[in-house]
Amino acid sequence: MSFVLVADTPPANLGLVSLKVVPTSVTLTPSTGTATTFNINSGNGYSFDLVRLQSDSAFLGTVPKVPTGTYTTIAVTFSGAEVAFLNGTGAAITSLNPQCLAGAICTVTFPGPFTSTITTSEAISANAGLGIDVNLANAVSVTGSTLTINFINSATTSVVSAFALPRANSNLASGQLDLIEDFTGIATVTGATVTIDPAPAVNRPPITASTASTTVYDLDPTGNLCSGATSLSSCFTTTGEAASMDAILHSDGTFTVQEIEPLLASPAVDTVEGTVVSINQNSATQFNIIVTDIIPAATGSLIASLGIGSPLTVNLATGPIFRVDTKGLALVGNTANFIGGADTTVLRAGQSVAVHVKAFTAANGTTAAIANNVDTVTLRWSRFTATPVGALSASLININTLPAYFLFSPTSSFEVQIFSGIQGQGTDVTNLDGIADENPPNATPPIGIRALFIEDPGNTLTPAFFTAKVRQH
Repeated sequence: MSFVLVADTPPANLGLVSLKVVPTSVTLTPSTGTATTFNINSGNGYSFDLVRLQSDSAFLGTVPKVPTGTYTTIAVTFSGAEVAFLNGTGAAITSLNPQCLAGAICTVTFPGPFTSTITTSEAISANAGLGIDVNLANAVSVTGSTLTINFINSATTSVVSAFALPRANSNLASGQLDLIEDFTGIATVTGATVTIDPAPAVNRPPITASTASTTVYDLDPTGNLCSGATSLSSCFTTTGEAASMDAILHSDGTFTVQEIEPLLASPAVDTVEGTVVSINQNSATQFNIIVTDIIPAATGSLIASLGIGSPLTVNLATGPIFRVDTKGLALVGNTANFIGGADTTVLRAGQSVAVHVKAFTAANGTTAAIANNVDTVTLRWSRFTATPVGALSASLININTLPAYFLFSPTSSFEVQIFSGIQGQGTDVTNLDGIADENPPNATPPIGIRALFIEDPGNTLTPAFFTAKVRQH
């Protein structure tokens, strides 16, 4: 029995940048017989950012034995939560200390534990998979000037629900449960098998996967590593290299590498990934991010004090390098709007970037940590929910209602590129989840997107979003 975690439906008046949770256990209670409890990481739990899971799935783990049958309740326990958001309510949220002013980016921690009990019956058969889905709008809300977090299901409000894997229109082959995508960490290669192990500060379980004849080996963002590769050994020549992997979760709990790429030079150097939330208009070398991922250097790391959801001020070095992680997508010439950059004029709020940290000052009280002398900025994958407002062609759609931290009006419309092709064959194809193969998404419900966000100086680029993943919940 394998478990994954996903999220949907962000609140309209809060631009959720990060919502870190630590699920610690899942208890399955059958209609008759004894309950089975899956203690995640021996009950210590793993950390996941639910904002990233609007488009992606996180692997919680696999239980070797669960009795088959019908389960009438599923209880999920979280040890706590940390929220980073843009206050788009138009008024100060005074319940927080310090209070969060209108239009400000704020971070708040809520101690747990929280236990949500799902009362929808689930039939579990051999080698099954179960998804746990968190409704973000019901989990985080503002009433008046008070922000609350709630994981408790009630008769009228469903916060946490469950569904059988694979989901409908997952476009997966028989025996495949889900895709765990853009899973980052340090790669250890043993023959045709690779283990990706995230940093301890990230607190996610490692994933070990085997390659197959269909595995795609993509170039790293520099274009130097993995060129023409047909095996792991031709991509990763030493230990300690950072990588991103898309892995297929099978019904027997094993993984196969669908796609893999090196991310950084060997060995890994201090790198922080985060969502751009503000750009200093008085300095072309300073911007601010909320941390969403961390890859520390193997020894002497400077960034050990950072965690998911931490604010970070970034100061660029002289002559920084700007790169794009295309992950195999054919972006044609659009990357020039970022790669040609020399300072923050190529950056936009809402972009996800990875920065190489060469000097670091830890956070002090309410003063955010500072990354100085940053010499490399790599554009990576923004995750968000938006509303589809029409298909322009088989490969282009329009969206609006972007999260508030993109700093656009909710009615602003943007073209989105969907890369068409047969699902599961190559990485130059957008992964459609909950959408029939090669079809555009429906008008409702909203869609979770993982995309590269690239704009020109006048914010007129069409398309502006280039999708690796579109999920319709």
